This record gives sequence, structure tokens and C-alpha cells, in this order.
Amino acid sequence: MPGHDSETPGVSRRTVLKYAASAAGLAALAPALAACSTSTGASAGTAAVTKSTKADLVLTTWNIPADVVAYRKFAAEYKKMYPGVNIKVQVTPNGDFNQYMSTQLAGGNAPDIIRNTWQGFGRWAQNGGFVALDDYLKKGYGDGFGETFWKAAQVDGKVHGIPQHTDTFGTYYRKDVMAKVGAKIPTTIDDAWTWDQFLSLAKDVKQETGKAAVAYGFEGANTAYRWLPFLYMHGGKLLEDDGKTPAIDNATGIEAIAWFQNLYNEGLIPKSNTIKGSTTAAVENLFTSGQVGLMIWGDWIMGEVAKGFSTDKWDITYMPQDKSRASDLGGNLLSVSKSSKSPAVAADFIQFVCNEANMKYFCETDLFLPVRTALQDETLTFSSQSKQMALFSEQAKTVPAAMAKVETLPDFATINEVLADQLDLCFIGSQTPTATAKAIASGIQNAAS
Repeated sequence: MPGHDSETPGVSRRTVLKYAASAAGLAALAPALAACSTSTGASAGTAAVTKSTKADLVLTTWNIPADVVAYRKFAAEYKKMYPGVNIKVQVTPNGDFNQYMSTQLAGGNAPDIIRNTWQGFGRWAQNGGFVALDDYLKKGYGDGFGETFWKAAQVDGKVHGIPQHTDTFGTYYRKDVMAKVGAKIPTTIDDAWTWDQFLSLAKDVKQETGKAAVAYGFEGANTAYRWLPFLYMHGGKLLEDDGKTPAIDNATGIEAIAWFQNLYNEGLIPKSNTIKGSTTAAVENLFTSGQVGLMIWGDWIMGEVAKGFSTDKWDITYMPQDKSRASDLGGNLLSVSKSSKSPAVAADFIQFVCNEANMKYFCETDLFLPVRTALQDETLTFSSQSKQMALFSEQAKTVPAAMAKVETLPDFATINEVLADQLDLCFIGSQTPTATAKAIASGIQNAAS
């Protein structure tokens, strides 16, 4: 990764974590989760690993090279402390994560440690795919995390994952293309491009590139939820406050779907960049190769973009805005699967990965936002793009409360499958926005029943 940004050497953790305790999106996440309570740790954190412990574990993570390197570093450091524990880091296959997990769990072959999203976590915690960790945690362990995140890691009063980080979306832009089209780049969140401004700019960008204008951070069926910020910034919502009743099949919901579909219809987003049709490398390549001049995606991808495209040739600005502001609810937890033959050792390792020092290292190196309260007042020195990370931390405050509440429901993984199916049909032109809103609402009702 490139060296530090000289203009802004660090970002205060109070700035980064402030949104989690404010009226921003995650602040209302806790009521969304049934029967959540702080773990007491039934065994009061009895030591599970000693110098003589022997175990072979597998940890699976997304295909982000810097993250794979970091996890292997943690595994090597853990082995130095416990020589009999071997931890293999593997990449989660691209495609349908839910299908992958179902197959692996059914065969008793799931990796011991699963890196998973807030959006998919509830399903596996509720159906027994992830083991409860309470017996492996010291009393008060959760006090070291932001309350919102710690409560989100619990289902039915039991802890099923350790929060590792959070993240969000912003708008990447190529400086050469913006200069040629005469774009005015927003420098404050109040001046973020409106939908009309963004659409007009995208048309100019397409004319300049001769191909398309915008790449969007979809990475397979499990990332359908990344469209939701556009629904919520338009004043819509996916579910009513009861967390069960569909709320998208109305004029507001249809308008939001239609606006996004139009980006595909006009060739502004390539038809290859659908939810199910996208991969990390393909989306990134659209931007770095110059096929598009804009890209809406997360902070964690900056390091990879910088490897193939010099940092002096691109930058970040805020998400587009409409009736309100919104951005993606990102972040991961580490969980232990029911397939693990050494759950106590696996639980100890994920606590090691998520301790204060390692969380700080992971976030600074791989460009994420931390979830430990002890890091709140500390200034992190990111390995690159410190100025941009400050922008992402500001954008993170715009995660809508209602959206965060929905995405962390235990049943959201099923709802997300409905979104992937129906939105993709719409984006490729096989279904109208009106039919799509109706189909999503129907799918949600079926999922609830």
C-alpha cells in the first residue's frame, strides 16, 4: 500500500465511532434484535488454550488480499504463543454465501471460523450454524465494544460472533475524467451531488469514456442489500417499523427502483455490473481501466484500487443524496461454526484477532473503521488514504436507522435473497420497477410466513 497521506496523518476514533452512539443509522440497531442482552460468560472465561493444546483450524475470509495477509499474520502470531495450534486461512468462494454455508454445514465440513456480515449473521446464529460463545468469554467482555455492535452480535440472548470492524460507501472518481467534463467535486457532505446532478454528471462521463459512467459495489447475490441506501435516501423503506410488513410497494419505492434501473437502461452502469453478475475484481477493473469515471463502493477497497491505479489519479467524495442522505451498513463479525471440532480454541483465536491491538492494526492496515470503545479517542494512522478515511467516517453517520434495523434482523438473509432475485430482473430490463416492488413485497411476506 502507498505511504501515509501527508495532508491528514490520522483520524480521531471519536470521529469514527461517534455515529454508532448517535442518532445515525446504527444507533437504533439494538431494538431490531430479539432478546439481546450482555453476555455474562457462564464459565467466567476459563482458559481454553495452553502451550500443550493441539488443534487444526480453518478461517475463511473474503477475497481481499490485504485481509488474507493480515489474518495469516494473526495466525502466525497465535501459533508462536500456542505451537500446537495450526490455523489455515482460506478464501470464501465467490457466489452465493448462503448456499456455500448450507452445503458445508450439512456435510459437517464448514470452516471453524467464519468471517460474516451483519446482514447474513442472524440466519446462522438463529439456526444453530454458529455456536454460542458465552461460555468462552470472560464476564464483561462485551463492555469493550460499542454497545450497538455488541448487541448486534447476539441472538436470543446469546453471543454468536465477535465484532471486528465496520465500514461504509462513498463515491470514487477519476480526476482525469472529472477534469474533462468540468465536474465540481463536493467538498462537504452538505454539497454532495443530488440525484439529478449525479445523473447529469454520469451522462457526461459516459460520453467522455465512450463506454459507461458508474461502477457499483455489488459482489454477488449476498450483496443485494447494498442497493438499499438509494431506497432510504429517497424517503422509502423496505419494512414497516414492526420488522415484518413490506413497505416498498408504493410510489416512493417504485420511484427509487426506477431511478436506479435507469442507470442501467441508459448504459451508465454496465449490464455486467448487476448484483449477481459482479465480482470484486470485475467491478474494480471497470474503474481502474477507465471504462467508467465514477465508482460507488466501500473504504476497504481503496488499497486494492491503489495497487492498480496511482492514488494521485483518483479520489473520494460523498454518496449522492436525495430527500435525505444514506450509505451502506458495512462491517464484519467472526463466528465459530458448529462444524468445529475445537470450538474453544477457535473462540479464543477470534478474541485474539479482535483484541484492541490487533483491531487497531487491522483497521489501520486494511482501511476499516474499528468497533472497540477503547479506540474511540485514539488517532489511527492509516497505511494510506487518511484524508479519505476521514470522509468515510463522516459518511458512516448517514446510515439510516430504519435500514440498519432491517438489515440486522435474524431473517434478513432470506429477504436479501428476494432483493437479489427481483432487483437483478429489473436491472437487466426483464421486469418493470412496479412489478419489482410488488414482487419484493410478496417475497418478504412469503419469507415471513
